[in-house]
Amino acid sequence: MLKFHMMNPFESMQREVEHLLRGFDLDPIVRREHGRIHFAVREQDEKYLVEAALPGVDAEKLDINVIDRQLLIKGDFAPVDLPENARVHRQERQSGSFEQSLMLTNKLDTDNIAAEYTDGMLTISIPKVKESLPRRIEIKAH
Repeated sequence: MLKFHMMNPFESMQREVEHLLRGFDLDPIVRREHGRIHFAVREQDEKYLVEAALPGVDAEKLDINVIDRQLLIKGDFAPVDLPENARVHRQERQSGSFEQSLMLTNKLDTDNIAAEYTDGMLTISIPKVKESLPRRIEIKAH
């Protein structure tokens, strides 16, 4: 199979800058994506499931809202507890606060959204409105 890969001129420049900053112990600063969480959205017959891995987030500090068709999730990652004399060489664990939103379709039952947070995994179940569900039409044979 033939693969086509488009070269991004900024990729090589970014690698060079990261290499330069690594020499000054600044690589952890460059690599972090502050406040960015990644969602997985799956559709099932009667609902949508929105999942996000949020390790280290206190469930009591999670804030989930629906405004019109927008699902808004806010929270804080617990700070990494390091000894005072520790020197960080690489930091991939997220820290600080985050706020992110997803735009939903208009055929959802936003009054019955349920959220569950277990072992660092947030799962939000958003049911579809009854009118948008598939309905089997009965055929009368004569």
